Amino acid sequence: MRSLEGVKVRIKCLGCRTNIYEAEAIADSFRNEGAIIANGDEFDVGVLVSCAVTKTAEKKCRQALRRMQRKSPQAMTVLCGCYVQGRPDEDLLQLGADLYVGNRLKAELTNIVASMIKGGIRKPLILKTDVLHDERWDSLRLSKVSFHTRSFVKVQDGCDSFCSYCIVPFLRGRPTSRDMQEVIDEVERLVNQGCKEVVLTGVHLGLYGSGCDFDLGDLVKSLAKIKGLKRLRFGSIEPLALDDKLLRLLAESEIFCRHLHIPLQSGDDGILDLMKRGYKAKDFADIIENVRRHLGDDVHVSTDIIVGFPGEGERAFENTLTLIDNLGIGRVHVFPFSPRKGTKAYTMPERLDKRELESRIDRAINLGRELLQRFARRWVGQRVEILVEHCDGARVKGLSRHYLEVEADIDRRPKEPRGCLEGQIVGLERQIYVTKAEHGILHGVSSET
Repeated sequence: MRSLEGVKVRIKCLGCRTNIYEAEAIADSFRNEGAIIANGDEFDVGVLVSCAVTKTAEKKCRQALRRMQRKSPQAMTVLCGCYVQGRPDEDLLQLGADLYVGNRLKAELTNIVASMIKGGIRKPLILKTDVLHDERWDSLRLSKVSFHTRSFVKVQDGCDSFCSYCIVPFLRGRPTSRDMQEVIDEVERLVNQGCKEVVLTGVHLGLYGSGCDFDLGDLVKSLAKIKGLKRLRFGSIEPLALDDKLLRLLAESEIFCRHLHIPLQSGDDGILDLMKRGYKAKDFADIIENVRRHLGDDVHVSTDIIVGFPGEGERAFENTLTLIDNLGIGRVHVFPFSPRKGTKAYTMPERLDKRELESRIDRAINLGRELLQRFARRWVGQRVEILVEHCDGARVKGLSRHYLEVEADIDRRPKEPRGCLEGQIVGLERQIYVTKAEHGILHGVSSET
């Protein structure tokens, strides 16, 4: 008998795409030991994959853990990931969980839970390693997607850039890369399970292969050969990683989707210097121009910006808005500066007052909406293909290759059950003709070829 036969496990994930992959892989490991992945309120074990990139993220983790404990008071609760890594043991114990597991140790979680249920390990237990001096790869694996129609595949972990505002290197450790053949094998398993789209994720994806005899371009080239894989994306990639070799390989790949999320953070040279980003505004603009030179003018470039970094005056903020406007950025993720103890920016002076910070956030979000709508409008009157995420029989919702949300009316064919198109790509036999764009979302109708 498998070690967790019949045990109901509820898994909750907060944070980045790398966390989403880890939650999927944790679910897979529990399932392989006979556990049932529970979606309702009743469960025997609750696992929260945590985030600690900002104070707000930490607060959400504490709230999510308390909700989990209230829903099933008798269940074992497990907190794992970045929140555990970043907090002292005495703070963690006050949360009342049974097991706390830090980063690069999540592959051991299933066995530990099984031992705890059998009474072989005392509660509460805290497991952490010094990630800044531990280069191990956390050997999580994925064979089936539980929570999404597309699959995130983690190939890299850690970062050594140490941007002045960022706590992530202290939580995730220094860069480490997954063996390329192991990635290929995992993607092949997922495709054999019916997965059509894979999103490569990492803390600093551009560092994949650093110190090895392979790099991210080599991985893309190898994955493009997998029969049945229709789409390949990056979760996020730092601007300085987009060199000509990589862009050339992306351009040559038929399955790589024309979307790149490239974090900017600020469009002002003075703030970029304080952030320790390693480039100036013109450098970023040149990189985007080079991206379009290789991938075409219709490539969707999305980005992140941080508002209210210490020392950011009105002119510096305006420089950021002007840059993303001039570059024709699509989707913009806006984050308020969050001081993180242990980073250089934590003690920097000249922070914005709350009212001004909120005003700038609103302005940035409003511009972001305009930019997304501007980019979406270019697809009106064109045909797109989508990976269907929801289907009620008469209407489908999903993502285009350029990472735009699409909603379309579609005639269900005879003998097609409700929801039958979910996880499938519509756009070959049944094309989606875009009739309008509203709030950055494409609306259309199906048409037979």
